[in-house]
Amino acid sequence: MVLHTHMPKLGLAALMAAAFLASGTVRAENYPERPITLVVPFSAGGGADLVGRLLSQYLPAHLDNANIVVDNKAGASGNIGAQFVGRAKPDGYTLLLTNSTMTINASLDMMQGFDIRKSLAPIANLVSTPIALAVNSSLPVKSVSDLVDYARKHADTLNYSSCGTGTPQHFAGAKFNLEAKLSMMHVPYKGCAPAINDGVGNQVPVLFSTIPNAAPHAEKGSLRLLGVASKNRLSFMKDVPAIAETAPFQDMDITVWFGVFAPLDVPADIRKKLEEAILATMKDPALRKEFNDRYYEIDVMDSAAFAKQIDSDLSSYKTLAEQSNIVLK
Repeated sequence: MVLHTHMPKLGLAALMAAAFLASGTVRAENYPERPITLVVPFSAGGGADLVGRLLSQYLPAHLDNANIVVDNKAGASGNIGAQFVGRAKPDGYTLLLTNSTMTINASLDMMQGFDIRKSLAPIANLVSTPIALAVNSSLPVKSVSDLVDYARKHADTLNYSSCGTGTPQHFAGAKFNLEAKLSMMHVPYKGCAPAINDGVGNQVPVLFSTIPNAAPHAEKGSLRLLGVASKNRLSFMKDVPAIAETAPFQDMDITVWFGVFAPLDVPADIRKKLEEAILATMKDPALRKEFNDRYYEIDVMDSAAFAKQIDSDLSSYKTLAEQSNIVLK
């Protein structure tokens, strides 16, 4: 007797779909099988580089002991590295660790036709550092309201510095001017270090900089921290008020976030595995302390919340640029 086994005939499209799904599952289960490159689009030694290197030390324990290699691809205010990752093979082996400079660049049309929302998938945000408002200690102001009063009385003489035109620090100063209807002149520097130095030297006594740059000088007494440009006070600097606590700055919320992206077409299951691994990593008390000790606020966002933050940034920075006539040439 011959037994005939009847099997349903699958069409070519169904067979291909089944094979694709099967291969996708295998890829996710076996990922990562080789080193992962974490591109930091800024020079070694900067804030993003520090965040990337700390992540590369702690993430492997939650990602099958993956070998993670940090690759600095600096240039064009972070655009070169961002575009490199956006155009990389979408296999999960090339990731981007960048900061909110990218959304500012996009809002100011600096990305040269590169659409971050169509090229990069947000995986998770790690930390943030709000912009600090600081003054030289010799300036006779001790609060945000004091500075507003002083700026109105010295409208033709008081300037503020930032780390450069179009930086988050510049946007914080522009919003401060806009909300209080002040006319402090912006003095852009080529980097945060020279701006800090001239703040300490009293050449430009008011400055907007990041907490890691300003706090050490405030601890020495050469600068005075008046506030941070975030909705809430920092968890590790409760004595420094949020600028938003003082009218009319209730909407002041400008922070520099640091997060991880993948090329947009990386399979969803691999993106999910990366996201879960990063979120687990950020619960590590030792890592959290490392960040806090360096003046970074733990500001974890999953992929959905991070995507909303990026959309909000793109809209708010574009509006603020138009209101304050911020143009990059």
